[in-house]
Amino acid sequence: MKKMLIAAALITLVGCTSPSSPERHALYYARHDPTMAGGNYVKNPTETARLNLPTYQKIYKQGQEAKIKGFTPEQAQSVAEEINQASANATGGTETYMNMKEHKTQITPDERASQLWGKTLKDTFMDGYNGIK
Repeated sequence: MKKMLIAAALITLVGCTSPSSPERHALYYARHDPTMAGGNYVKNPTETARLNLPTYQKIYKQGQEAKIKGFTPEQAQSVAEEINQASANATGGTETYMNMKEHKTQITPDERASQLWGKTLKDTFMDGYNGIK
């Protein structure tokens, strides 16, 4: 009985680990992306966050490297703003129908999604710079 109680307590504690900054920001973006709504989409924030996670981890690492290189807080904020601005048209591109090259459709960037993408990447960079896990 005592072993079962200890095992249950350990399982509970292991399940309470908080997600990392890149994981939190990727999930926040996936849950609040305004382009993933409507009758033609099945929204799966967990999968979207998983697919975007490498990008968030890369930006987080850049923030850590900026701190190691000795960037001042003002310089780090400037780099974070550049990341935000570079994401202005991130939600645009082309889409193909059933992978048929002749059926390409131009996707106009969604301003709200681009702003959200840029803001979450900016916040992830600053978390890396500030050492927020």
